[in-house]
Amino acid sequence: MIFQRINFHDNVLPVFKENKAKGYVTFGADNLYPDFLIELFNKSPKHNAIVSSKASYVAGVGTKVIGQNTVDIAKAEAKIQAINAYETLNQVKNKIAYDLELFNGYCLEIIWNKAKTAIAEIYHIPFKNIRKGLEGEYVYCEDWTDRKAEQVHYQPFNATTRESKSLYYCQFYRPGQGEYPLPDYIGALKYIEVDTEISNYYLNSIKNGFTAQTHIQLFKGIPTPEEARSTARRFKENYQGTDNAGGLIIQYNDPQEKESVISNLQPSDFDKQFDLLNKTVQQEIFVAHKVNSPMLFGVRVEGQLGGRSEMIEAYEMFQQSYIEPRQQKIDDTLTYLFEFISPVRLETINKPPIGLDYQALFTAGLISNEEARAELGLPALSNVKVQSSLNDAINALSPLVANNVLSNMTINEKRQLAGLDAIVGGDLLESSSAPVALSKQNPFGWDDERDLAVFMKYGEPADNFEPMKFDFASAIESAILNVLKENKGLQIGDIVNITKLDPQVVVDTIAKLNDAKLIKGYNQGLEVTTKGLDEINQLQTEIVVRYKYAVAPGISGGMIIPGSRDFCRQIDRSNRVYSRADIDAMSAQTGIDVWSRRGGWYHDPMRDVNVPQCRHIWQQQLLRRIKK
Repeated sequence: MIFQRINFHDNVLPVFKENKAKGYVTFGADNLYPDFLIELFNKSPKHNAIVSSKASYVAGVGTKVIGQNTVDIAKAEAKIQAINAYETLNQVKNKIAYDLELFNGYCLEIIWNKAKTAIAEIYHIPFKNIRKGLEGEYVYCEDWTDRKAEQVHYQPFNATTRESKSLYYCQFYRPGQGEYPLPDYIGALKYIEVDTEISNYYLNSIKNGFTAQTHIQLFKGIPTPEEARSTARRFKENYQGTDNAGGLIIQYNDPQEKESVISNLQPSDFDKQFDLLNKTVQQEIFVAHKVNSPMLFGVRVEGQLGGRSEMIEAYEMFQQSYIEPRQQKIDDTLTYLFEFISPVRLETINKPPIGLDYQALFTAGLISNEEARAELGLPALSNVKVQSSLNDAINALSPLVANNVLSNMTINEKRQLAGLDAIVGGDLLESSSAPVALSKQNPFGWDDERDLAVFMKYGEPADNFEPMKFDFASAIESAILNVLKENKGLQIGDIVNITKLDPQVVVDTIAKLNDAKLIKGYNQGLEVTTKGLDEINQLQTEIVVRYKYAVAPGISGGMIIPGSRDFCRQIDRSNRVYSRADIDAMSAQTGIDVWSRRGGWYHDPMRDVNVPQCRHIWQQQLLRRIKK
């Protein structure tokens, strides 16, 4: 009898070596250590949950701008909403946070404007795709397992030389880490691997039924290879898998025949061993991740009550000891880069996992019942009664009649049943057109023919307007009043973007309008007062904000390129402009967010990805209607 010893994989620190032939430092012996970390992240449920939650905490829910004057703040706020052609700054921060938690580092691609006077765009570059070059540069490759894959070289970000495209590389320091950063949880990598193998082991045990845990001896002599395979096949068909659980095994023997022996190789207390192993793995992973309270990650631990006050205390401790230092790193990076956009300080806005106990505040008499319901996101009681009566009436109908009633209700009528507010364009019946199949030519399954008809239904010809020109002070005041009339709640930065005026001119004009009581504050923005509306009504010229289908800034090529879709070509030829209400109505009728999607999808050849927005944007224009 021959026994074979199986050695388990040894978990050692990655090796960083200079590969002079290829011109970069390898990230691990096989240059694939980041892929190994991603594999563990995808396979370990405990590790995955912790990393995802930590990344969410680090990214926060927004970005606060702190500046010396309103002009700088306005410019920064505008840039935060479009840090590049596809994303907001907060979307980029979410990706940064994931890389920081997985690898302890992150990378940003910095693109200067043509004059190199300011940073035009900032993109996130996946940390796993970057290697350090031997000449101080950085090397990007989409797939390091593919020897023929194209490699792109980046120069380090330098505010003095200002290369058109460069890479900002950031990593947390760790003693003895070498060229590349090591994750904070590296001490628990063995336990994370065990976590992945536990689920794999039990999945295979369930699938296999009889595994190496069971030893079967048949005393009928040595069979031929074909007989052995046949016997094994019959055992698998009849006794393996979850479908055969709880079944009976019946064996027929001759009186003189020796009975078969079935031995269980699994220890009798295996369930207890598993429970102990699972708890040990969980504890070690939590310790490596610096988790002070598993409740913050949805895990209940024996001995912890899990009350609101206990969770708030645990969150504040975790926030101060772990989250804030990492947020500070990201905020420092972005603040430094924004010096070349607008000199402001950026700070991440946090959102605690739970808020105030509004029910307790109501019980104590500190807030009213309606105030408590509003803070908890519940509708007013008067609305609840109306919605309840409508729901009861529909529920009383037969399913066939109820479905017929619902199919003839508008979008807003259905939203009312769900307790939701009405939307622009929601007084239309929902489209009943069949979905379009996904394909390489249409990866998102959008119906261009239907959408084009909707686009042509709304808006009006651009020939009905002319660009607004500011020849005197009163025209500027009139323009800003008209902009706020159509877009209540705009901030200074929004008005600067729409009017294309000098920020200081806008600030001075708004101050003048405020002193004259023609405008006032509204939800951190501005709105026109009743006196301001009277002033607008006295004007002879109708000044409006419209949105034109235009090529996005920083995108090469003209409005239409050889690869442009027919949808974009027809929209361009239609030469139409749209109000924000038109765009919201198109979104309601198509069931798609037309504002963010614009005209459809686009294949980015540089990154070889499909994005659910095309090369075009909704460009704000301040126009004067031509009198005919």
